[in-house]
Amino acid sequence: MSNHKIHHGQNIKGFRKMFGVKQLDLASDLGDDWGPIKLSILEQKETIHESLLEEIAKALKIPIEAFQEFSW
Repeated sequence: MSNHKIHHGQNIKGFRKMFGVKQLDLASDLGDDWGPIKLSILEQKETIHESLLEEIAKALKIPIEAFQEFSW
């Protein structure tokens, strides 16, 4: 079992890229106050609040556990 810490931002970026979703498109799905720069900053954060992870998981149509339990 690995002691590698889960990095939520890297997981968001990894799944987003795997599905071929551009930052602009995901940001648009998240709402008017989102843009590619804000999403880029978010993708650099190690820990992201669960409610935001839920929104992003819904936008990417994947379970939230993908962000919480997977490590690139």
